[in-house]
Amino acid sequence: MKVQLKYTVFLVLTTIFVILYLSNHKRTEETIIFFPIDSSLHFEHASTHLTPKGTGDSTYTITWRVDSTLDQPAYLRQDVSLLYKNGKLAGALKNWRQNKQELSQKAKYKESESGRYEAVTFHYAEVHPSDTIFTSAQQLSKDKLYTVTTPVFQFFHRPLSEEQIQWKKTLDGLTDQTVRNGLEKAGQAFQVNLDQYKIISLTDLPSKKNQWLADFPQFKREEIVGKLWEGLYKNYVLGVKKEDGSTVSPQGSTIPLLLMAKNQREILVLFTLKDGTPIMLRQKL
Repeated sequence: MKVQLKYTVFLVLTTIFVILYLSNHKRTEETIIFFPIDSSLHFEHASTHLTPKGTGDSTYTITWRVDSTLDQPAYLRQDVSLLYKNGKLAGALKNWRQNKQELSQKAKYKESESGRYEAVTFHYAEVHPSDTIFTSAQQLSKDKLYTVTTPVFQFFHRPLSEEQIQWKKTLDGLTDQTVRNGLEKAGQAFQVNLDQYKIISLTDLPSKKNQWLADFPQFKREEIVGKLWEGLYKNYVLGVKKEDGSTVSPQGSTIPLLLMAKNQREILVLFTLKDGTPIMLRQKL
């Protein structure tokens, strides 16, 4: 009986340990949580790069690379990057490591059509100065690339010739129309008065953050951005919940538009899924 009791206790303790381990593992992997920004921490390096290479008359590959280095090891390091082609989500990179300073991710895509590519990345670190104090560090990075397949393959980040200027106008027009259609459809579906909001796209957040959040002090801007990505990670990157309760992939959805209420009470995130379903996420301020 004593042997059986010891064995039973061992099984119970083992089961509890496994449950706790898996629970913590899942929380770490599938959650970004905003904690107060730690001014003593900084990213020594944080970058997003899109590098094309021609592979045939009209085919090419794009290497998408995301790298970051914090100035010290962190309890949790996490980078989340989103890639859009002509205004629609083409892929996502997400990586996390515990007790690390550096993260590096890379993906390759084979393509055959001209396009405007935009990648935006949220670099994140969670640190624990003590058992009861949690803080964080964060940074944004982005890259934009234009590719042209006719009459021969070429690419540019900024147009240098008249031909490239015309291609930029064409691809910008195509992308902007796609994103605008998604905004208008979602705005109509949820009866949003767009005139009451300051609007930028998610891919413009790294370069236009301070302009978009000009009415807030710097510490509040960082909090807004951190909580925005916390919500995007949970409700967009890991899957979008539709009104019928089903969760679907964001692949093929339009670039999310970020709407800051002029009364500073809320942020709306509007986009449409691949099947045309309008989606709205709301963040109270």
